[in-house]
Amino acid sequence: MTTEHLTRADPLPDVLGGIDLTDHDNFADGVPYELLARLRAEAPVLFHPHGSSREDGFWVLTRHADIEAAAADPAFSAQGGGGREGGGTHLEDLPDGMLTGVLLFMMDDPRHELIKRVLHPFVTGRAIAGLEPALRARTEELVDAAVAAGRAEVVTAIAEPLALQAIASLLGVPPEDWPRLLDWVRAALGFTDRRTGRATDGSRAVFDAMREYFRRFVLAKHADPREDLGSVIAIGEVPDGEPLSEVERDTHAAVLFVSGYEQPRNTIAAAIRAFAEHPDQWALLKADRSLLAGAVEEVLRWAPANPYNRRTATRDVVVRGQHIRAGDKVTFWWPSANRDPEVFAAPDVFDIRRAPNPHMAFGSGTHACSGDEFGRLQLRLVLTALLDRVAEITPDGPVAHAPNNKHTVLLDAPVRLVPTVQESQRGSLR
Repeated sequence: MTTEHLTRADPLPDVLGGIDLTDHDNFADGVPYELLARLRAEAPVLFHPHGSSREDGFWVLTRHADIEAAAADPAFSAQGGGGREGGGTHLEDLPDGMLTGVLLFMMDDPRHELIKRVLHPFVTGRAIAGLEPALRARTEELVDAAVAAGRAEVVTAIAEPLALQAIASLLGVPPEDWPRLLDWVRAALGFTDRRTGRATDGSRAVFDAMREYFRRFVLAKHADPREDLGSVIAIGEVPDGEPLSEVERDTHAAVLFVSGYEQPRNTIAAAIRAFAEHPDQWALLKADRSLLAGAVEEVLRWAPANPYNRRTATRDVVVRGQHIRAGDKVTFWWPSANRDPEVFAAPDVFDIRRAPNPHMAFGSGTHACSGDEFGRLQLRLVLTALLDRVAEITPDGPVAHAPNNKHTVLLDAPVRLVPTVQESQRGSLR
């Protein structure tokens, strides 16, 4: 059967083993790594049927080399094209002008690159160095509390409050508003309920409240700009390009907050749990802190925050003999690329000494995440605080994930923390 005749009424290709990648419930236990390994080996460029017509289906790319090449090829658009009415980076088509063509993640060069240049200085270098002392102090406060308790559900105890403060500080959100924002992002991810992955009246209300908050936030920054990311969103100008519209400014403020919170939240929690499940790697890092930078990279490879990003083919393309037509949806599966045995030796082994480590946790190509430096900083701060205080980390119950195929959302990641001798002695003197 050719891909031209596949519809959702047809059975899924046998290689999927009955696992529909559009069904969020198939991600309730995290990324389906076994399936991705099978696709890499047997069908690295696969057409996945969905909906009532071929146009609703999508291509699945799972090998590192194919994803790297496609991510660098302007034939694959983050905005849309090829005759398709909608586009964007999700499986579901978004109409042009809603987020596509408006949001940095969902627009193409040259405008994408022009806006990225405006924002880049405010998410890297001196901008984040200035935040590091306060974030280090907050990290140490959170880890101290967790160590004193002897156990922690690290999503809520460490990852959420730290990630919230980090992105709120970068944007310049007033500290008095942080608790309200934390309540919102704990309840919802975008417009879906965080725990169920489904849109509800409550989650939609949270989404609307957040959008309204950031609309007012941009107005306030426009009236009283500071040296922060929120102000450059509010008043920054695009050289040699169309000025940012009011919709673009409001949307960037809200979505950069959500994405800047979500990715570190999940990766920080995954990092702590990874060391709990691999005590030999924790002991190795404790014995040699020169391995810290490599440990950060291995965490990113091991637990990337996004299962996939979608593109749209703007012209006919052939990948590994498969004819991808103009207008087809094409998905890049980052966790699969990160465990490709053609690139990584023993890819299913968590190894902080791995080098080189060309993972794709921050994407690849022109749309590689500009916040990678900030994400690495947060991981380094957390691991350093734990190294200073914790002798052993062990699991304290199962990990729970939200059913979500777009974000790897940890809900519960409980661990036990055994303090160092020095930390125990310090605690007894309090």
